[in-house]
Formats: sequence, structure tokens, C-alpha cells
Amino acid sequence: MKTAWSSERLIYTFCARADLTEIAGMLAKPTVCKWLFFGPNAPEATHAYFEPLIDGMAEDLAAGTRPKSNVFTVRTRPEPPGDGPEDKGGFVGQCALLGDDFSEGAYLIGYQLDDTQWRKGYGTEMFRFLVWFAFTIAGAYRLNGDCSSGNAASVKIMERCGFVLEGLQRKYWHVRSEKHDHLIYGLLAEDLPEGAAPWQELFSEYTLDK
Repeated sequence: MKTAWSSERLIYTFCARADLTEIAGMLAKPTVCKWLFFGPNAPEATHAYFEPLIDGMAEDLAAGTRPKSNVFTVRTRPEPPGDGPEDKGGFVGQCALLGDDFSEGAYLIGYQLDDTQWRKGYGTEMFRFLVWFAFTIAGAYRLNGDCSSGNAASVKIMERCGFVLEGLQRKYWHVRSEKHDHLIYGLLAEDLPEGAAPWQELFSEYTLDK
């Protein structure tokens, strides 16, 4: 079963325990966690959250079944491409599709981008990869997304990727002693461009096989 995909700039691999040091370092940063409902996290908290997800994915993959939740580590493509450990590419962040326990085929979509990688367009590209993966690989019929109303970057990314604002919960997020509205977004399979060709061509670059 395929476990890695690439674009012109980024490589997406199913998250492994070996990635957790970098992920924990990212989620310990106040800058990265500014608009999240959790964090900054101690490394132990990050490991406790991610390890069951990683182990569950590994078990599913070993059994030849598609994981219910898909968590990816994102790195830059090495220049020039190579096979050694020093050529694995720079850490960019992580992104995920988490399956809904009560609605098969619906996923919560999310991402965290290390602050060293901001303002490079990686957030939009990561989000688009998740949309492509959800509807092309995971068989999704619906994606759920949300963010604080103050998180202008995430609002822009979701709307750029076709998500529709479906609801607002007033003063729902308590972020760093301030209260913000909670914005609820959704994207349905039927919201995608008509016909498979435009959608497939948009994401045809994700071809890396491992």
C-alpha cells in the first residue's frame, strides 16, 4: 500500500514515531499554537496524543487496510533528491484527516505548520493535498473544518480550497485570555468541480511511491 506522496515542493508520508521529536518541538511553540484550542504542549502531551494514532495507522497498513485516520508528516523535497537519512528533506509540519466515529466517510481536516515555514504557500498546498487525498484515496463524502474567527490565514485557506461557512458559535474559543467566535466549515464531494478530470489534473503531481 502506498505510504508517501509528493508534489513539486513537498513530500507527505504517514506519520511515524521517529517524526514525533520534530512535531513536539513545533507544538511547544506559542507562535504555532496561537490560534489552536490546545498548546503550547509539553513533549509528553504531544507524544501521548499522536502515538495511538500512529500505532493505529501502522496496524491498519500492516493488515493491508486503509487507515481510518490519516496523519501525515510534511517535509520539503531534498535538493538534489537522495536516499540517505540526510536527504529526507526539511521539516515543514503535519496534517491529518481524522475519521468521524459516527459518520463513515466524514473526516475532520487539520494542519499545523512550523513557524520557520510560514509565508511560503505551504499551508494552502498541505490543505489541498488533504482535500485531494480525502476524495480520491480515502473515499470521503464530506470534510469538516473549523477555526477561530481571528485566524485569518486559516479562513483564507479553507475558502480558497472551496470550503463553505456553515455555522458560527459566538465566543466559543478561549484563546490566550480572549474569546473568539468559532467558525464551522464544510466541503462535500458534490461541491467539487464537475467531472473527474479537472480535479485529478489539479493533483496529478502526487506520484511518489514508497
